[in-house]
Amino acid sequence: MAKANQSPVGKMFDQREFRNALGSFTTGVTIITACQADGTPVGITANSFNSVSLDPPLVLWSLAKSSNSLPAFQAAEHWAVHILSHDQDALATHFSKRSQDKFAGLELERGLGNAPLLAGCTTRMQCKTAYRYDGGDHIIMVGEVMHFEHSDTAPLVYQRGNYAIATRKDLADEAEALIKATAGSTSFDENSISHLLGTAYFQLHGMLREYGAQHGLNDAEFFVLNTLAAREGRKLEELNRLFVYAGHAPLINVLDDMTARGLLQVVVDHGENHEHGLFYLTPLGQELAQQIAAAGRQCEADMMQRLGTVDSLALRMLLRRFISTSDDTLLPGES
Repeated sequence: MAKANQSPVGKMFDQREFRNALGSFTTGVTIITACQADGTPVGITANSFNSVSLDPPLVLWSLAKSSNSLPAFQAAEHWAVHILSHDQDALATHFSKRSQDKFAGLELERGLGNAPLLAGCTTRMQCKTAYRYDGGDHIIMVGEVMHFEHSDTAPLVYQRGNYAIATRKDLADEAEALIKATAGSTSFDENSISHLLGTAYFQLHGMLREYGAQHGLNDAEFFVLNTLAAREGRKLEELNRLFVYAGHAPLINVLDDMTARGLLQVVVDHGENHEHGLFYLTPLGQELAQQIAAAGRQCEADMMQRLGTVDSLALRMLLRRFISTSDDTLLPGES
């Protein structure tokens, strides 16, 4: 163990370090809500939630004695536990702060004891207070679960002071084994990041190219259509830079052909004492781009469904992080 602390008797117990030690235990994230006697809702973020018993169905959580919400929860006969979904980290942060009205603008239902119920959670449990125990500087609340509902949505987790998304351990073990197996190898590595990203790109892009080919688009025309669908009003020089970067030859003939087929239009911009054309999609080109985009979304949804919710979320998160660390000057004109 890297760091050690004695018990309070030894006069070396560091509370901050103990808090950090507890942070190494990954937990779920919940929001506990109740209704005060005057009808005012109360809610607080807690990661101290845990199960106690299946028969009877009991759960517990703890609340600091210094919390402004303590009197409300001590008086409440019913309260609700919301296990948050992966995309509710902002909501968790909101309910962790002191606020006059934490529920303003939120979509609410009402549960047992008029406790407010939040939408979009992975799991909701409506509980009746069973026991309250003194727990040092906290009060331990034990409740009997009277009603619950849950979904397959990936939950939000909390570890070492940060929100996170859990992923399957077997995949992590597989990745670690592959890394160890190829460590130090000078031969081609089919598990390298460049190979994996390239293969994934060509697999996904290949499906969309096939759809484009069914509508009479070759690879170059498909690239132009998608580039202008992302942002129209591009100059010829900018399109050529992107085109060459993607591995294509200069595309003036391609643009002429697509314009003749009614997919593109050129708008002359008079500015800076010279004229230049800006390329836009025509209504026909926009319709075709939308069809390809819809096919792409369906293709991606099918692939993500095969991966599963948790792994697809982890993939998106890691790809975004990977992209954010790359050199954005590699794509000139993309601002």
